[in-house]
Amino acid sequence: MLRQTNSPTDLSQTVIDSLEFSRQGRIMSGEVAVAALDRLADVVVDSAGILQIVLRGLPGEQRQDGKAGLRLEVSGCLKLRCQRCLQAMDYPLQLVSRMLLVEDGGSWPDDDADGDVAGDELEDEWDAIEASREQSVLALIEDEVLLALPIVPRHAACGLPVATENEYEPSPFAVLAKLKQ
Repeated sequence: MLRQTNSPTDLSQTVIDSLEFSRQGRIMSGEVAVAALDRLADVVVDSAGILQIVLRGLPGEQRQDGKAGLRLEVSGCLKLRCQRCLQAMDYPLQLVSRMLLVEDGGSWPDDDADGDVAGDELEDEWDAIEASREQSVLALIEDEVLLALPIVPRHAACGLPVATENEYEPSPFAVLAKLKQ
């Protein structure tokens, strides 16, 4: 399912220690079937398809505050239902998400009220998540994909059929109007 590039012998690892993974700068890449993401089944029209995944550990030295993080890249195509025409539509997914790992008892970015403008701008680029010794990679992928989807998916230009005059049934009042003439 997922392949960990730093350890080719362990091809089925889907649970990681997020802090250890990040601190070691490890990389995990591979493919995930859309059907494997259970919560996504309510959103997609067709669960066929594959998502390409790259998960990178970002050691703390890559941030000014020294906190570790993860970078998740997801690409693929999902079949969603257009809310205008109710037809299936291809939704190309190109997602890059950076997550700040907050240790148990650590301060969350919103809790830091130091007023540092540069720090605030830095935090806007990162989503804070709780660090876990048993982080499910599939759950992490699914969370980020669900957050990246549009609330109301729709085609750029729907091919809605335009009704012609002949398609409308005559109104009972139209008959009265003809009698009046």
